[in-house]
Amino acid sequence: MISDVAIQREFLTQIGAAHYLKSVNEAASHVVASAVRPVRPGLIDGAQALRQIVRSLSVIPRSGLGLSPVLEEVAALVVPYSTAVSDTRYVAHLHCPPAISSLAAETIVCALNQSMDSFDQGPAAAVIEQSIIDWLCDVYGLHDGDGVFTSGGTQSNLQSLMLARDNLAARVLGVDIATDGLPLESRNWRIACTEETHFSIATAARLLGLGTNAIVRVGIDSAGRLDPRSLQQVLKASQACGERVIALVLTAGTTNRGAVDPLADAIEIAAEHDIWVHVDAAAAGCLMLTEHHRNLLDGISAANSISVDFHKLLFQTISCGALLVRRRSDLDIMGSHADYLNPADDDLLDTLNHVGKSLQTTRRFDALKVLVTLRSLGLDTVSAMIERTLQTARDAAEAVAAHPNLELISPCTTNTVLLRWVSSDSSPLQREFVNVAIRQRLASADHALVGRTRVGDEAALKLTFVNPVCTPAAARKLVARIAHCGNAVAAAAPVGCL
Repeated sequence: MISDVAIQREFLTQIGAAHYLKSVNEAASHVVASAVRPVRPGLIDGAQALRQIVRSLSVIPRSGLGLSPVLEEVAALVVPYSTAVSDTRYVAHLHCPPAISSLAAETIVCALNQSMDSFDQGPAAAVIEQSIIDWLCDVYGLHDGDGVFTSGGTQSNLQSLMLARDNLAARVLGVDIATDGLPLESRNWRIACTEETHFSIATAARLLGLGTNAIVRVGIDSAGRLDPRSLQQVLKASQACGERVIALVLTAGTTNRGAVDPLADAIEIAAEHDIWVHVDAAAAGCLMLTEHHRNLLDGISAANSISVDFHKLLFQTISCGALLVRRRSDLDIMGSHADYLNPADDDLLDTLNHVGKSLQTTRRFDALKVLVTLRSLGLDTVSAMIERTLQTARDAAEAVAAHPNLELISPCTTNTVLLRWVSSDSSPLQREFVNVAIRQRLASADHALVGRTRVGDEAALKLTFVNPVCTPAAARKLVARIAHCGNAVAAAAPVGCL
């Protein structure tokens, strides 16, 4: 039988407090050891080998081994094979290094374990989240706005399209989709976006019962941005065939190119057609906190909804995002009641239950991380850190454009550089072979972990700069290494690949 004292020691009680402090410090020491002796920026293959390495961790013993030995196992078998997101050589994804202020706040978030669904599960948490949401609405110019923290852009995008769908049905048709389901008219509802739009929009269309056939593609310009003329044509064509575009999704910071759609022009066109506009600003939304780059998001305050991720350009631990709406009443459609969470007789002035605004019930107190980072560092420092990533990306793009064996595929607008190794006499087959091999060789030699994608049905490399520690000089050095590696691969390529 386990004793009462032994049980209390495993929880944050008076008896367990010392054990908690020792354990957190011990776990942190293992992380610090990996940070001062980084092994590699990351892996792109090796799952088979890792299955063997971590197999012992999958064995669940009848009697516990003790926390310290298990933490040592994790330090030996997990930490060295994890992606080093703080390493300046890791530029593969929109996957930022977390600021120490966020890590410190995460400790408090985890230990207090507040839940954001009802006021009595996290009183201070409920009020702080709302205060951060109110502040964000002010930053984005949403003067009658509201919002809710989410797990990230995918959830925010889903909820925004749900709001677009359900508010339209209620306002135009008098239909309550929550009760009655989709009306027959929904078979002709459409969502307009470009081919550069995040794939979560297609997932949302499926989950909302509209299907991926409801998505109509708007053309883009050479930089990957929505073309307003094409938008006009798409809307005219949809109307002519009896379809109704219920939502337009714009992107501020596309995944492939980091491009920002022309927000003001597109929103103006959509307003003429009574279309809900959602701006997926998961990648670049935090530019609103900067001094010199917020103009890239001009016009965003006229959007109906905005998604922004703080686990990208605000350097927060995963997960941490928010959905904002221009009119707080647009969230009313989410309203739901459970007697054990937000009963009808709650005093609306003296309780704050967020469950009626979220797709989630149990939800983390992630707003605290944003608060701690902003208050501890201040806006000037946060702005400088964000702007450092953009400057680094632009220096990298200039280095790419200046190199005879590299092609800059798109202009560098935010923090993404899209490039390809080329040669004056290279064939598409050779370029494919070389660009795929560059990424593999850089990773296997622990030089860098870069991203990959396809543009124009050809392999391309992608550098995503979300680490303020990475300097412009380091970025230029990486570009030179990519070119050198590509030339070496091309010189040694098998004849069949030329």
